[in-house]
Amino acid sequence: MMFLTHLAFALFLSLMIVKNAVLPVNSYVFVAIILLGSLLPDIDSGTSFIGKRFKLTSLFFKHRGMVHSIIFMTGFSIVVFSITKSIYYFLAFAAGYLSHLLLDSLTPKGVAFFWPNKKRMRGRFRTTGLVDILLLVVFIVLDVLLLK
Repeated sequence: MMFLTHLAFALFLSLMIVKNAVLPVNSYVFVAIILLGSLLPDIDSGTSFIGKRFKLTSLFFKHRGMVHSIIFMTGFSIVVFSITKSIYYFLAFAAGYLSHLLLDSLTPKGVAFFWPNKKRMRGRFRTTGLVDILLLVVFIVLDVLLLK
């Protein structure tokens, strides 16, 4: 999926949480961490929004390989916890990361959630295809409605 679709979906998730839960942490930081988590899995792609900023990463990791897995999601989330000392930020990051994996699992290349097991969950919707664009529009509309 496009990075904008990942962001729009993650923003939707974060707004739903912030609007419906009392959080003992800064809501803006919470949303920012979910958004970061939703983009980080593509650090393994030299052509992605975040991968272009960390070019060396794509030399070491195959796109939609181990970085697109529950193991890496957990590892990165633990790093967030060790920095923030907050279970809420840990969960926010994990939610954003998982949202990315779920959307990518809708594409033909899919995601190996349980890497190193190579079995992938795959869908039929292409990145930048009609469904990707429709999802982007739907989530932008929902985000705007939630911001009111």
